[in-house]
Amino acid sequence: MENDKPRILVIGAGVNGSVCAARLHAGGVDVTVLARPQRLAVLERDGIVIENPFNLRRTVAKVPLISELAPADRYDYILVVVRRNQVSALLPTLAANCSPNVVFMYNSLLGPAEIIQAMGRERVMLGFVFAGGKRDGEIIRAFSAPKHSPMGAPFGELDGSVTPRLKQLVTTLRRGGLPARISTNIVDWLATHAAGVAAMAPMALRYHADLRALARSRDDLRLMIAAMHEALSVIKAQGHKIVPASQKLLLILPAFVPELLSRWLFSSKLGEFGASWHVQQAPDEMQALAGDLRQMVLASSLPVPALRKVLELPS
Repeated sequence: MENDKPRILVIGAGVNGSVCAARLHAGGVDVTVLARPQRLAVLERDGIVIENPFNLRRTVAKVPLISELAPADRYDYILVVVRRNQVSALLPTLAANCSPNVVFMYNSLLGPAEIIQAMGRERVMLGFVFAGGKRDGEIIRAFSAPKHSPMGAPFGELDGSVTPRLKQLVTTLRRGGLPARISTNIVDWLATHAAGVAAMAPMALRYHADLRALARSRDDLRLMIAAMHEALSVIKAQGHKIVPASQKLLLILPAFVPELLSRWLFSSKLGEFGASWHVQQAPDEMQALAGDLRQMVLASSLPVPALRKVLELPS
């Protein structure tokens, strides 16, 4: 029988780890944060300080903290909220720990094979993040969707089954005010999302994360959109479904439609806070995702000229 009041550990105190932990704490969930020493010292002194960039409202959460995870430290769920290129370093510690459910919340294009090899299949769950923003000194400037948003972050089992532990996880996240939902194809969802990010990343880095400037360049914007279109073909060739179904529109809409939408998004505050800031603060993750997509392109043998051109841009 599942624990009615699960203990949760959040690994990572960046934008999404901080938002996740602060919301859960405010919702009365038993949550602890594992943070690196420098960040830990700030959190011990000031708490998690989050400012909404749209209305400048601040909240402060004094969440329990730890600096390391011992093998015998048992939590009902460990939420791993780190960048794609930081996961590998955590796997030995997580594999040695006794906690039964470890939920990896990150951009995943190549799938969970590395995680499964390190930890086995039974403990592993997958999900996505809730917020967009940046860490600005000691303050997290971030926003997220409301609790009941239909665009909630997906969480799921590797095989797509709907298990008691998955239901409990989503229920607990919602109790903490986080817009979580159950996914029956989480691996495909994560691959679809990461493919779009990876195809956009080299162009975004070329513009030093200034997506407003990218939006003003018709040729580069069109090239990026063509590359994102071709990226979906690549992951389909690797056996993935395009999820959610709305992403399939990129394959059938006239080219001018995603161009107009991208120009609007990249020129807006939403695009600045949700995309530009992340590229600005995580160029290492952007480069890692582009490298993952490059591997998939080579494995697929598809022509994808726009995608190949974008992936060859200097980082």
